[in-house]
Amino acid sequence: MSTFIEFCTQHNIKDKYTSDNIELFVTSLASKGLKASTIRTTLSGIRHYCTSNSIMLHVDEARLALLLRGAQRSYIAQPRYIQPKNAVRLSHLKKLCSAALHIFDPVFASQVRAMFSLAFFALLRPSELALAPSTPQHQLRRSSITFKQNCVKISFSSFKHSKSEVSVKIPRQSSEVCPWYLLSEYLRLHRDINANDPLFPCSTSDISSLLLQCIVHCGIKSKLTLHSFRRGGATWYSENGMTDAKLKATGRWNSNAYLKYVKP
Repeated sequence: MSTFIEFCTQHNIKDKYTSDNIELFVTSLASKGLKASTIRTTLSGIRHYCTSNSIMLHVDEARLALLLRGAQRSYIAQPRYIQPKNAVRLSHLKKLCSAALHIFDPVFASQVRAMFSLAFFALLRPSELALAPSTPQHQLRRSSITFKQNCVKISFSSFKHSKSEVSVKIPRQSSEVCPWYLLSEYLRLHRDINANDPLFPCSTSDISSLLLQCIVHCGIKSKLTLHSFRRGGATWYSENGMTDAKLKATGRWNSNAYLKYVKP
């Protein structure tokens, strides 16, 4: 109620409880990015105050419902500048790949290192990296990968919110966790993988278990998950000057949801 009084005072409104002024107040709250549910709670406070003080409140309920519906749509469409939590940093990635060499035999370690690196630099969703029971069609195949001189080309036949084929190019990195190098090493040691076979023959729960083993081994305190690679990779690209349009294309975001993954 105090918010409404302040609004009326600020706009020099004397006859507060008319339909036009209530709608003006609702529009003001919506423009600030408040949820429709929050605005409804504020309106309930005004109604309660009017009832308790025998004040006649004139409201066009139909028009008010339309305003609240518009407020909800505006809230959903509004970008959220949320600093990513539990993101894999490049320093984390190096430690995780190093831990894999100490925990697993060299052949299997090559798979783990390739998975971690590709998840980070290609901004992969867990269902693209490995088998997710609910969306098996999204998992990358051996045929999805093509090596170019300066990059790895990844072809996605389908992914979240899309069934259209899309290709992205992941540049080679001057780092020991370069996806071009680690992926080529993995495929060199696993020549028996056919074109239509999954790129990584494991499930998302399997990789989560492997990730946990590496986290414990190298003493990382952050609570990391498979999705933390996508968060961390997006933040790393943004910090290193990638444009928003390029970042959005690389991560295959169809909306401004990518803003949740990078620092404002």
